[in-house]
Order: sequence, then C-alpha cells, then structure tokens
Amino acid sequence: MTHVIIAGGSLAGLVTAKAISPYFDSIDIFEADSKSEDLGPRKGVPQGRHVHGLLKGGANALINLFPDLPEKLEANGATSADFCRDVKWYINKRFMPRFSGSIPIYFQSRPLLEYCIREEVSALENVQIHYGTKVSDFTYDPSEERVTGVVTGGDHDTKYTHTAELVIDATGRGSLLPKWLKQKKLGEVPTENTVVNLGYASCFLKLPPDSSRDWSSLLVYPTGPTEVRGCTLVSVENDKWLLTLAGYHKDHPPADREGFLEFARKLPRPEVYEAVKDAEFLSEISLHKFPSSQYRKYFEMSDFPAGIIPVGDTNISLNPLFGQGMSVAILSATSLGDVLAQTDFADKGAYSRIATVYHRRLRQIFTTPWDLAMGQDFKYPETVGKKPFGWRIKNIFKDLILSSKSEDVIESFFKVVHLVDKEWVFYHPKRALKVLMTSNKQ
Repeated sequence: MTHVIIAGGSLAGLVTAKAISPYFDSIDIFEADSKSEDLGPRKGVPQGRHVHGLLKGGANALINLFPDLPEKLEANGATSADFCRDVKWYINKRFMPRFSGSIPIYFQSRPLLEYCIREEVSALENVQIHYGTKVSDFTYDPSEERVTGVVTGGDHDTKYTHTAELVIDATGRGSLLPKWLKQKKLGEVPTENTVVNLGYASCFLKLPPDSSRDWSSLLVYPTGPTEVRGCTLVSVENDKWLLTLAGYHKDHPPADREGFLEFARKLPRPEVYEAVKDAEFLSEISLHKFPSSQYRKYFEMSDFPAGIIPVGDTNISLNPLFGQGMSVAILSATSLGDVLAQTDFADKGAYSRIATVYHRRLRQIFTTPWDLAMGQDFKYPETVGKKPFGWRIKNIFKDLILSSKSEDVIESFFKVVHLVDKEWVFYHPKRALKVLMTSNKQ
C-alpha cells in the first residue's frame, strides 16, 4: 500500500493532494491550523486578508483538476471578467489599452478559493486532512539516502512518527526543510534573496454607486525609481471590493483609516482614491510586511534526498505586488502530478528520479515569473540582490512592448504575465519585429 504525507494544508498542499491522488493508495495532510467553519482567513495564512490574484495560467491548471470550480466560485458570489477589457491597469507610467480579449479570469478572495478547493479535496476517498497537527521533523534513512516520513507534535506535545513512501513539503516560506538538510549534512540550499522591503495594507470596502465605473479591477503598478506606491482594487464575492495598498522600501501604508486613504491619495494616479474616498469600510485594515523575494534552488543540490518534494512557497516566494504567488504554487503542484503520471513505480530508483525530473520542470515554471518580478524590482537602486542575466536589455524591450499600439502585442504580453505563455515568445524574430514596428517609442 503506497502512502504519502503532505505537510501543510494550504492552497499548495490541497492542490498537490488532488494532483497526486490517482497515483497513491492513501494521502494524509497534516495542517497546523485548526479547521475553519467559515470563509475567513486562517491564522497560518496572515496574508490571506490581502488581494490574491488568480492568473489565467494558474486558473487553467486548477480547472483541469477541479472542473466544477468556476461554478462553485460563482455560486459563492465570485465575479468573472475579461482581463483585457475589464481591468484598468497602470504600468510603465501609462494605462494599458483596453479591448475585448481572450483572457477570462475570476476575482475572489483567497479564503473563498481555498474553501472551494478544500471542500472537493476533503471528499476524496484516499485523502484525509488532520487539522491542528504540525509537522516538526522529518525522518531519514541514511543507508537508503531517503526521507521515510515525518514527526508531528513537539515542544510540550507528544511526538508521533508517521512513515510514508513520499513526503510533500507544502509548509511555505517558513519550511524547516532547508535547516533540516543542513543539520543532516546534506548541504545548504542555494538561495537567492531580493530585498524590496515591501509593506502592504488591505481592507474590504463597499464602494458607492458610480455609473462611469467600467472596470472590475484597477491596478496601479509603480515604476521605479520615481514611483514607489502601488495598489490593487478588485471586485470580489458578494458585491464587496478588496483594496490592497503597497509601498516599496519602507514607504508603507498605515492601519488607520485616515492614513490609509491619505496613502491612496498619493498614489501615482488619482483614480483609486477617487473610487474609494467615500467608500464604507467593511473590515479592519490588515498589515503585512514582505522583506524579500526568495528563490530556493533545490535543483542545484547534489545530495538532495529521495522521498521528499517541496511545492509552492517552499521553493519560491515572489513579490506579492505582482499577484503571481498562488498561480506559481498551483503550477508547481500540478507539475508534480504530471511527473508522477510518467513514473514507473516498479523501478527501485523511481523516487529519486521523481525529484530530479520535478526540479527540472520547476526551473521552467519559475523562470518567467521570477524574471518579470526582478525586472520591476531592480528599477529601484535600494533593491538588494542578484540581478538576472540581461535584465536591463529585457526591461528596455519590455518598455517597447508596453508602449505598443497593437492589441495583439499587448494581449501577448498579458498572456506572459498570466503565465499562459513563456517570456521567450517575445524574442522570436517575427514577434520582436512586430513589437518594434508597433511601439510608440520607435
């Protein structure tokens, strides 16, 4: 009987459980938080009170696993939109053209999305979720050079050991895996940190009626070095709006209403402040700090053990201003399912090869979102970290794309941002020529 343990029952853990469920007899999810009976944010996901974008690439992967998800979201009040037409997006110091396109998306709060997914995963016959159960250690067989299970409990609680053929680490950025690998003398995880010192504040609002409002979301992306404040205002479930204000390098929004609105008033564009200045506050203002983006490169480790796979934020944690985090986590989780579908489990070295192939795929998944985020973040001289190869040239070319008069070029860029296409599609000679021919900066 094949058994898997997933440490962490947040979005990445839940999606992973669904993706791998056809290939194992039993799956146990150990989630440190207690079971929530409502749609509020969980203690273990404090950033759940803030805007979480579900990009088209992530949504496509989710719907492949959960075909009924769109209906469940809509039944719970989520809204749908045409990204090209219904999102008013200020980036590179101008509003992008709006037109009918082919990028349908959904707007909802993170707790609602997680609730819909958890309901379906909980119904799987071979999956069991154990709430209030924290993974405190991994067990390891040095003779086999593999992880053999986990330990739950610790400190003042009774410790229990659980064995499994495979352990999935979906505990996020605070994962104990890097420290554990070092303690076992299996090496240090090569890690890139890009310090942005971002702070953000969010709350739910009820906007006053406005017949001229022809958008479902209003995005303001600051362009460094002169613009440091940005925001996302989005229509979510049940006629509520969620506003997240953010600032780079310690220019952070406050938690009091007067200061919150004053911060909005001083955004690079006035449209957000005008939309929310007379709004009704439906929640308290929640704060969160994001000191740095982080990329743990497990694929560069020569002694990475068999029997354990990191998914989601355990691998990469991206600047939340760009809304990539959930979709990247989803794509990493579903990629593991794709790897398992091609695995011969009768082969003794199967679990070692799973990790090798999976990490190779992650590099492909992470390259585009990491490069896009770094391209924006390093426009600020205060940003500290390793600059990606060719980032200045890519930024120059991206400026040409963003100034294009062609709806085709703009929509192609949107598809890259939404992780539907890879960044390299723009470097094909025909596509690059069209960008140059249609740019307003030629």
